[in-house]
Amino acid sequence: IDAESKYLQNRSKGDSIGGENSISTPMPGKVVKILVKKGESVEAGQTVIIVSAMKMESEFKVRKAGIIKAVHVNEGDLVEGNKVMVELE
Repeated sequence: IDAESKYLQNRSKGDSIGGENSISTPMPGKVVKILVKKGESVEAGQTVIIVSAMKMESEFKVRKAGIIKAVHVNEGDLVEGNKVMVELE
């Protein structure tokens, strides 16, 4: 499986690397939009960050309700694969 196929499989399953308390990107990309701030409450399934990779924009959603503990990226940042972008408490 090439990188694009693996990425698409992970996105279609809704998997996020890092478990339920963090959101990571499975491959390098560019942060397009950050929809949350530190200390903000989020609901399960809420989109928190949008990343552009391989000419596609992917929405990353939280799996469970919680509070944003940290945002480790800024809009426009280039991120490496498996980098933790957002952490939940």
